[in-house]
Amino acid sequence: MKNFVRTVIFVFFVYILLSLIVKVLQKSQMPVEMCEDRYEIINANQDRRHERSWDFSSAGSFCTTYESMEQASLASGDFRNAISPRDYEYEKFWGAVYRELVSSNKSKLNFLVDSLQNLAAESDLSQTDLSQLVVSFVQDIPYSYVLARECSAEETAKHPCLGNERLGILSPYEFIHSLYGDCDTRAVLIYTILEELGFDPMIVISKEYSHAMLAINMPAIGDHLTFNGKNYYFWETTGKGWPVGVLPPSSKNVNYWKIALVNEL
Repeated sequence: MKNFVRTVIFVFFVYILLSLIVKVLQKSQMPVEMCEDRYEIINANQDRRHERSWDFSSAGSFCTTYESMEQASLASGDFRNAISPRDYEYEKFWGAVYRELVSSNKSKLNFLVDSLQNLAAESDLSQTDLSQLVVSFVQDIPYSYVLARECSAEETAKHPCLGNERLGILSPYEFIHSLYGDCDTRAVLIYTILEELGFDPMIVISKEYSHAMLAINMPAIGDHLTFNGKNYYFWETTGKGWPVGVLPPSSKNVNYWKIALVNEL
């Protein structure tokens, strides 16, 4: 009799455990299965509804949806077109441009910041994983050229290209609306989101490499710059899977990288 009772109790607990596992798996998989990388025009104003799905590291797959407004994107572009830094020194010029874009777009991105933060909370992600969630969200968006001049046939054949955009950059809101983003367009968006989430990010630029990149002050190892006694680790954002602290072989010389924007500046 005792053996029978023990068997019943054991089977009961196994059943409960398996049920919980199935529920967790269903909860984590359903949103991703229902989500695609796409957008659709949702009204006559040309507003868009976006679905984004992406993976990062061992944390699995993630999905978010958001709506972006055509008029808000156009207004953000008008503001960008009016930016006119007075200092023409390379790092200071671009630092001023980036700061204006961050300041003017921060409040417009609250819905995206909240969405990513909620995804992290639902998955019980650490702060380090949260930063990776944000960066991988942007890394997953296909790279595009954003140029201040006409796109050449060679450039258009290599990547989607958006030409004749003043300063050769899009604002964060324009980026999440159009999904056109080059190196500094991506870095500015990520910087804006991470700063709102309480991180200590940096944007670094290289005249020699004609490139811009994110850097971040957090526990890591690898390639970095030191500023005010803190290490900021490079983070490439133009392609999928780049880990923090790794400079691409084509832009490996740390001495060619300069600080354009950081909280303390």
